[in-house]
Amino acid sequence: MKLSQLKPWIKASPNKIPHCVLTCYAGYSEYLMEIEYKHQLQPLKDEQDNLLHFKTIEQAQTLLKSVGISNMTLRLTDPYDEFLPEGITAACEEDMVLYF
Repeated sequence: MKLSQLKPWIKASPNKIPHCVLTCYAGYSEYLMEIEYKHQLQPLKDEQDNLLHFKTIEQAQTLLKSVGISNMTLRLTDPYDEFLPEGITAACEEDMVLYF
């Protein structure tokens, strides 16, 4: 989903604020934002179709506040599975809701 699509969507439906997930992958220094659309998470992109990256949680909060969203889910994902038995994939995620 492009940022330019998110702004009018929220203005048109202020009672239906989308669920926003800020994802941090273990070992990665930036955060990625995803917006729930039709029960699926869609990455937030700019007009050139590039993923929006955030260096801090505060940067993501500032962007969401500017479009009228007052909370998001912070999700830490650990994709490393070298210690799991063969054939089992890792699905380690920790979620925390942040209100601002």
